[in-house]
Amino acid sequence: MSSASFTTKALSVLAALTVASSSLLATAPAHALANARNVTGSSAPSDAIVRLHIGATACSATMITSTWALTARHCIPESGNAGAAVGSSTFSPFQPVAQAIIHPTADLALVELPHQGSTVDFYGSHVQPGEIGRATGWGGYAALGQKVAQEADVQIQRRVVNVPSPDRSAVMLEGTVTNGRLMPGDSGGPLYIGGQLAGVLSMSTSVENAAAQDGTVGWYVPVAEYTDWISRYTGKQIAPIVGTPAPVVDATEYPTAIPAPQPYTGSTIGGWAVSSF
Repeated sequence: MSSASFTTKALSVLAALTVASSSLLATAPAHALANARNVTGSSAPSDAIVRLHIGATACSATMITSTWALTARHCIPESGNAGAAVGSSTFSPFQPVAQAIIHPTADLALVELPHQGSTVDFYGSHVQPGEIGRATGWGGYAALGQKVAQEADVQIQRRVVNVPSPDRSAVMLEGTVTNGRLMPGDSGGPLYIGGQLAGVLSMSTSVENAAAQDGTVGWYVPVAEYTDWISRYTGKQIAPIVGTPAPVVDATEYPTAIPAPQPYTGSTIGGWAVSSF
């Protein structure tokens, strides 16, 4: 593994995002597994997925320019050796991470890598309830040693705030996951809609005494609401986002409906990936 120490540009004090004992949100346990599908083919969404390791933290990320990847802020510790591999297979070599820039409030971070060939564009509209996308991540590698990134389907239910979590002020997209499950190691990974980046995974369900429901709901940072910050530090040209954000719902006043996982009936079997903390 090629890795190097890196610099975190703390635009605010970097607080460790650890999950308190909660019946809703916590680290998905290793035994809470379900079937997903391998990321296949060569396309921008599959080629731009990043397997990120900083210190003891394993996460996912997405290449948004030739040198910058977008991930979750809680994936960035204050120090540690850092390496990243770009692509959907473990055959991709690890490369050093030069620096990380964290958002002052949102669960977003940028990591700088050597020049890459594959990048993705941002979804051009504010995401609305009912839209269907695809979650991709490396949690299957972190939990099971799988050699290929995994993907599952996500349907956005609502835009929420006050989710029982370390940051109740965070505004996130809440989506139910089918044909797969979210697992540790997928934090920071992408939500794609129409092959374009619409969200960054921040949290997923871990339900006390109901492991069958772990990873069936994910909460994503809506990247359309942070394009100014992303452009400022990466130089990425992002077209104006169409529409307006969906109304925000208080997730404590109106709690999340957590579904049981649905069986995956596709031809490819593999334990799934996309994380919590």
